[in-house]
Amino acid sequence: MTAINPKAHQLPTAPEKVRGSVRMKARLTRRTAGRQRGAVLIVGLIILVVLTLLGVQALRGNLAQERMSYNVRERNAAFQAAEAALRVGESAGPFPSTTSALADPLNWVAADATGTVPGFDAGLNQDPIYHVGPPQYIRIGVSLPPEWRLIYPVSSRGVGGQEGSVVILQTDFEPLN
Repeated sequence: MTAINPKAHQLPTAPEKVRGSVRMKARLTRRTAGRQRGAVLIVGLIILVVLTLLGVQALRGNLAQERMSYNVRERNAAFQAAEAALRVGESAGPFPSTTSALADPLNWVAADATGTVPGFDAGLNQDPIYHVGPPQYIRIGVSLPPEWRLIYPVSSRGVGGQEGSVVILQTDFEPLN
């Protein structure tokens, strides 16, 4: 008969259990280390590229907003200049009866102008100009006998700080008699 070893059926003590699991983890780590080498680097680079693209897009949006605000400022300056010229043109009377109509109201120059507003703003590209057209009789109301009034078309042109920011305004003006 063989002798039975009483220690053979005993459970391993805690340190033996820990040593075995550490060895198993070390073996698993060695096996997967070759496959995982550089994965953190690739993930980090992808995140860096995404953040860079987000930053570039934010800068582009900011630049577009800067351009839009500059264009609004330019248009506002041109509008204020045209409005000032329009008011000066309305108050310029007595109006000449020999004025001619503008050939092309969208593209007219200072030679076609009846007058100008010199020194309106030093930041403007040109001084605002205005043109008073020939008078027209306009019927007022539908009652009989008809009522006719003499109306003058007044056009003005204002240019902002840049040559391309142009505003043209037109009004029909009835002078007070």
